[in-house]
Amino acid sequence: MSASLFVIGTGVACRGGQRQDGTPDVAHAVARPVVDGLDSSVCGVLVAAAAATDWQDGRELPRCPECARIVG
Repeated sequence: MSASLFVIGTGVACRGGQRQDGTPDVAHAVARPVVDGLDSSVCGVLVAAAAATDWQDGRELPRCPECARIVG
């Protein structure tokens, strides 16, 4: 299986899997190539992304509905 064209990013305003307003965080898609650190997701949210976290593999967090719609 080959890697997808996208990696997972999590919102930069999140700590411990929750946003500052207390709601659960969601996984966002970030287009490759990506360098570990801050990047913009396909839906426009600023996220912390890691190059090793493939969009197709990670299932720990629920997916951003807009990113899932765009990426598939």
